[in-house]
Amino acid sequence: MLSSFKIKNFKSILDLEIKFDYDEGKAPNNYQELDTVVFLEPKRSKRYIPCLAIYGANASGKTNIIKAFDVFKKILLSRIDNLYIPNKLNKAFTSTFFELSFFVKNKEYTYAIEYDNEHIISEVLKQNAITLFAITPKNKDFSAIAAKGYTEQRLKGIFEVECSNEAKMQKITYLNRIATNYAGLNKELTTVFNAIIQNIEIYPINQFPFSFGMEKLAASRDYTAINESFKQITSLLQKLDIDISKMELERDEAKVHVEDKKWIIDNANTLRPVPDELSLLDDKLFLNYIYSYHKDSEGNEVKFKFREESEGTQVLAGLIGVFLSALQRGAVLIIDELERSLHPLLLAEIIRLFKDKRYNKNNAQLIFTAHNTDILDADLLRVSEVGIVRKTLKDGTKLRPVSSFDGIRNVTNFRKQYLNGAFSGIPHPYI
Repeated sequence: MLSSFKIKNFKSILDLEIKFDYDEGKAPNNYQELDTVVFLEPKRSKRYIPCLAIYGANASGKTNIIKAFDVFKKILLSRIDNLYIPNKLNKAFTSTFFELSFFVKNKEYTYAIEYDNEHIISEVLKQNAITLFAITPKNKDFSAIAAKGYTEQRLKGIFEVECSNEAKMQKITYLNRIATNYAGLNKELTTVFNAIIQNIEIYPINQFPFSFGMEKLAASRDYTAINESFKQITSLLQKLDIDISKMELERDEAKVHVEDKKWIIDNANTLRPVPDELSLLDDKLFLNYIYSYHKDSEGNEVKFKFREESEGTQVLAGLIGVFLSALQRGAVLIIDELERSLHPLLLAEIIRLFKDKRYNKNNAQLIFTAHNTDILDADLLRVSEVGIVRKTLKDGTKLRPVSSFDGIRNVTNFRKQYLNGAFSGIPHPYI
C-alpha cells in the first residue's frame, strides 16, 4: 500500500509529492459498519485512500504521473539507460529524483533514487525511518545490512563490481543486485524489492486481452486454475448487465521450438482454427478459444466468438481479471485512461470493487487518470480520492486533492464545481 510518491524533474513535473492520506479529519460515524471502504489503515492512526482518481486538462501532466511510476519501476528492474527524461522547459534541476513510501504489512518503507543521464547519484532505503542502506556522493553505508560472511567491506565490493561500470559510475540499483543475486542475505531488502516489482502494477495503456486478465488472476498456467479464474471473470461480467447468457473456454496447449515463437506471434491469424488469444511461456504455446452466447428473438442461444463482442465488452473482461487479481493480492493498480471504451455506469461499478469491503479485504489500491466526470456524481469517490492536476511553466505539473479546497465536503456536488472551474484543471476551449 502506497503512502506517498515524490517526483522531481521528470517530463512536465518539476517538484511533486502525491500523498495518499485520508485527508478528511475525523472518520465518518459508524464507518466500521459501512459496506464501503472509507480508508485503509495498515497501522493505528495511519489512514490512506483506496482509490485516487486523477483529473485535469489535456497536456496538464496526468499521464506523466503514470509514466513516472513506470520509469521508477523500470529503473529498479534493469538500468537507468535511456530513462532520464527531464523537464525541458524549466531547467531548475539537473537530475531526476523519485521517492516511494509504502507499507508491507505494518512496516513502512521509503525507497529513494536520484539519477541523471550518466549515473545513479544516490540510492537510499529506510524502514520506519531507520536507514537500511545509503549510497550518496559522500558516503556508502551498508552497516545495517551487514551480516556474518557479508561484512560492510564485502557489501561495498558487491556495489563496486555489480552495480558500477569501469568508470565507477553506478548504473544498476543496489536493491536490485542484492534482492536478485543475494536474496538470502537480507529479508527486508528482498521483501521491499518484491513488493515493488510484484505488487505495484503500472499500465500506461488500458488494453488487456481476456487471457492476460485470466492468467493474472489464476497466477498459473494450470488448466484447473485457469478455468476457475475464467468462471470468476465471466460471473462478474454477467452481473455487470452485459447481454451474454453464458460463456465457454476451450484451451489448447502445445510445445513449440524457440525459433518458431516470433513466426507464431506474427502469423496467429493463419492458425486453424484461429484462436481468440494466444500466449507463450518458454517452450509452451497456449491457444484460447473463448465463446459467448446470446439469445435470439425466439429465446434460442446463439454462439459467438468472443472477439465478435463489442470493444467495450472485451476491455471490461480483461479489466475484471486484472482487478480481481490485484484485490486478492492486496496490490496497487495504476492505470492511464481507465474509462477507455467503458460506459460511465460500468466504469463506476468496476471502480467500486476497490471500495467494496467484500472485494477489497487486503488493502489494495487503485490509481487512475480519467476525463469522465460522471463518476464524481456516483456516490463513489470521496473528496480525498479525487486529485486535480494543473500545470504552469514555473511550477510544472501539480496535483491537489479536492479535500484541500475550502468548503468542499462529500455531500457537495464536486463534479459540478469541477466543471465550473472551481478547482481549475479544466480546459477553456474556444473555436
